[in-house]
Amino acid sequence: MDEVRARAERALARNRVPGYNFAGLFLDLQCRRFETGGVLFELAPGPHCVDARGIMHPAAVSMFADMTLAAAIRAYVNPNTRTATLLLRYDFTGAPARGALTAEGRSDGFSTRTALPQAMATGSVYAGGAEVIRMSGTWVSPPTPEGRTLAPLPWESREPIRYPEVSRAGFDAAEKAVLRRVERGLRAAGPEGFLGHLWSPSVRHTPTGALSRIPLGMHLGNRVGHVQGGLTMHIALATAVAAVPHHPLLTGASAWYISPGEGRALATRSTVLQKGRNVAVVRTEVFAPGRKLVLEVISNHAIPAHG
Repeated sequence: MDEVRARAERALARNRVPGYNFAGLFLDLQCRRFETGGVLFELAPGPHCVDARGIMHPAAVSMFADMTLAAAIRAYVNPNTRTATLLLRYDFTGAPARGALTAEGRSDGFSTRTALPQAMATGSVYAGGAEVIRMSGTWVSPPTPEGRTLAPLPWESREPIRYPEVSRAGFDAAEKAVLRRVERGLRAAGPEGFLGHLWSPSVRHTPTGALSRIPLGMHLGNRVGHVQGGLTMHIALATAVAAVPHHPLLTGASAWYISPGEGRALATRSTVLQKGRNVAVVRTEVFAPGRKLVLEVISNHAIPAHG
């Protein structure tokens, strides 16, 4: 898996330039259109993000979806501005996320009816021309945390970004911690692929649902050091899916972002609200240290049709 190691090292080196984050650099999202009329992104498959069947890992799909919607509203702001997710909605069509993905996002910009202006965005993720996810969300532009430097994302920059070359020996302690996580993931990877071992929580089923935990680090961080919004959603949904193993189809989810995902680890609790003959409903809460609520999700799960 030398290709995955090299990709991780390249992403860590590039992450030293303010603007983007390790996760986006690792996946190497490609922007093909970025304007107020809409955005278009592409995500190529590879051993870093697909399973043995060529299916894109749900963590990559969730981050890709979130980044596309966020880009649609960022087309309306200064590139040095911070934006943050308030609401996120995914509806899964059932089409597999196999191979290369494309995603489109649209927004009408920010409303002035709230004291902190809000912007809504809608879009879809496609695989092989088939719609995989219909998605929507709401964003705001809050102040940047003190001590953080923001800069344009690659598709927002007017000039090509010059990335540094950093040898493996030149990485700092936090960067080396990410490389150790990558190495552990490569050793553990099987037919399910590598990425889940980097971005998915450790989950256990309980009588009322499921619990999970995931240590934090820059491998999960966004531009200001909090857990990236699409990855927080993935952490929640991975726990929710484990809560209802007899309803294996995740059909839809709505998420409310309450506070930043930060600290040493996130703990997640999924509680089954309803488990019927065909449909289940799960409530999932993601907590930062001190039981600070980060995210709340309600998700729908179903039993597949037979015959």
